[in-house]
Amino acid sequence: MDEAVNGVSVILCCYNSVNRLPETLKHLAHQNVENTVSWEIILVNNNSSDATAKEAISIWKKLGDPVPLTVVNEKNPGLSFAREKGMAVANYNVFLFCDDDNWLQNDYVKIVFNTFQINPEIGAVGGWCEAVFEADKPEWFDAFAGNFAVGKPATETGCINNTNQYIYGAGMALRKSTIKSLKQKGFKNILTDRKGKQLSSGGDVELIYGLKLINVKVMFQDALFFHHFMPKNRMQWEYLLKLRTSMYWSNFVLHIYLDALKNKKVTFKFMLNKIKKSLVYIYTKSKALNKLEPNKGLFLKNQIEVKKMFLTHTYFYYKTRIALKKIQNG
Repeated sequence: MDEAVNGVSVILCCYNSVNRLPETLKHLAHQNVENTVSWEIILVNNNSSDATAKEAISIWKKLGDPVPLTVVNEKNPGLSFAREKGMAVANYNVFLFCDDDNWLQNDYVKIVFNTFQINPEIGAVGGWCEAVFEADKPEWFDAFAGNFAVGKPATETGCINNTNQYIYGAGMALRKSTIKSLKQKGFKNILTDRKGKQLSSGGDVELIYGLKLINVKVMFQDALFFHHFMPKNRMQWEYLLKLRTSMYWSNFVLHIYLDALKNKKVTFKFMLNKIKKSLVYIYTKSKALNKLEPNKGLFLKNQIEVKKMFLTHTYFYYKTRIALKKIQNG
């Protein structure tokens, strides 16, 4: 829809979500939204092999059909593709991303709408969450909560101004006009986020960094709260290790954005110096890593692997920096 009406389109992305949908849809059905505010749910069935679509319609009818729920299919696996599909068919001028394991507080949609009304200068807003565990909470969870998009990405309500700050993709809301402007400037996600059972991430952070490249204001709103369901199969140490490994590539890509946001000029001298620093870092930190217990060296391991990514993808780094510069220049 080219000219979007004032309202909120909740984009609910699903992959084999039959078991997660009842609670997620219940929280959406219980949203306390004024009658003067138009909103809808766009459920994107992202290449599911179960009865996600059929079950969603059935559950929503049992909940009383409080607002229109539209089910669309996206065959390309990946959360970023699913969100793109949802935005393409949405009817309203604010997009609100909700994952199938997000239980939005009952005033979430209302606060999103009001925040954009009160703050016309912002292009995106996000909130925070606490984890709800299917089984016992692992001892290691708090140290790695950010890897599961749990906690507060900022300390107080306001625009996030630090270069490397971002808001979570889960529960994030954006203006349609903001996304349109970003795409017109040539932005296209490199990272696709999760693909079915594949553990990939970073697409939401990449989007936020893209918005920062074109000077869009991004806000953290402390009043936006939800619970993030943690199934027991994800709360295993082996799962965390796989998740951390999958983050090497995404963190490398996000570091390219950070260099662009810091306006580091891509000269021959800069590239040569970055190569030298990467080599020194890998050599010295690898020695330090060998002295640490495996479970205490995951963060350092990530930094080392990101440096290695740069050395093996130097030309990709250079090409991407040039592309990002074009986006910045508009």
